[in-house]
Amino acid sequence: MRKFIYLTFALCATFSLSAATYTKLEGKPTNGWDQLKCIIVYEVSDTKAYVWNVADEPGNYVQATIANGKITSEDLTAYEVAISEEKSNTYYLKTSEGFIGCAAKSNDIDFGTSGRACTLSVNGSYVILETNTNTCRFLYNTNGNRFRFFYDSTKKWNDTQKKNICFYVLGDVEQEEAKNKLDLNYAQADLFACDSKFPTQNNQVDQYFFTQLFLAQEESEEAVPQVNLEILAPTQYSLAGTYKSDYTANKKFFLNCQAGSKHSYFIFPNKSEQGWGEASIKVAEMTITKVGKSQYPNAYVYHIKLVFTDSNQKIWTLDKDMDVYGTWSDCDRSGDTPTDMPYVGFAFESGNHNTESEGATTAIGQTDSNMSENDTANSRKILKAGHLYLLHNDKTYDVTGKEVK
Repeated sequence: MRKFIYLTFALCATFSLSAATYTKLEGKPTNGWDQLKCIIVYEVSDTKAYVWNVADEPGNYVQATIANGKITSEDLTAYEVAISEEKSNTYYLKTSEGFIGCAAKSNDIDFGTSGRACTLSVNGSYVILETNTNTCRFLYNTNGNRFRFFYDSTKKWNDTQKKNICFYVLGDVEQEEAKNKLDLNYAQADLFACDSKFPTQNNQVDQYFFTQLFLAQEESEEAVPQVNLEILAPTQYSLAGTYKSDYTANKKFFLNCQAGSKHSYFIFPNKSEQGWGEASIKVAEMTITKVGKSQYPNAYVYHIKLVFTDSNQKIWTLDKDMDVYGTWSDCDRSGDTPTDMPYVGFAFESGNHNTESEGATTAIGQTDSNMSENDTANSRKILKAGHLYLLHNDKTYDVTGKEVK
């Protein structure tokens, strides 16, 4: 009899366990945030996730597996966050430890018995959770990686160590179509020496290469749609990396969407008299991954994954392999070119920087109007002691345009 009771209990316990499935939120919930349950996630990769374990301490996460935009597990129920609406556009987030919040201008997560007003919004593939001017992120910290609210002005962590979070919602939730897909075919990266910060003998880390990335339907300044991005590349040989508009300005991997001067913008078709409209880019994230050599000279194949929000509050995406044509110039953006430093083609990633490269054509196979054919023939790029130089009219110049004796 005792064995039968034990067996019955074991069977009931087994069948009572069921795996819960959480779906990634990539658009605003169609029926609103109220009454949703979710887990808060940092996506380490396409298949690996850190899930917040509703504590405020170093290492406050557990690992989970992502498959096709979903996380399925029996072990995450205790980490669910229940969302309830306080009033229009503000919400309470309740966990097993209480309502989450954070004191103004603080770096922590605290829990209370009453609701704390939070704001929620979806931007591309991640969620922005804020309370009392503090933003929730996953932080890579010397004292231990953790989920936490932080206050921007403290600068306690480097911006590259603050990672965006995602909400994975329990069950299937109807979401607004938040993204407009772009199908662009032409990409050109123009690197400008005069606006770059070069490494020195004592500083090999804090450097960047000012780059204008032009993405369009075709090779034309009149091509519509087109995306123009101002980015700070990590090296003069590669664009690979993840760029974000919320990284620190004047640091590598910064994607400049700052207000004021025209840094990053989007041109799109519309019904205006000229047939197109222009919007600034407010928030952007872009991952550029190496693919391989291109069949075209002075180009390299990269996979570009871009998500941005324009000033009309529309979200746009680009996700494809592209031949990116590269150019390198010492001239400033006004077009002035020093006499002894001609506009030269820049064959990044192609391997040409490891050998002598004859000629000085641009990436689109044209010679700059400021150069004669004789100038082109007398110029070549060379590599010495791991550094790129330009040999022109029997003189040697570094990438800043300074003559090397």
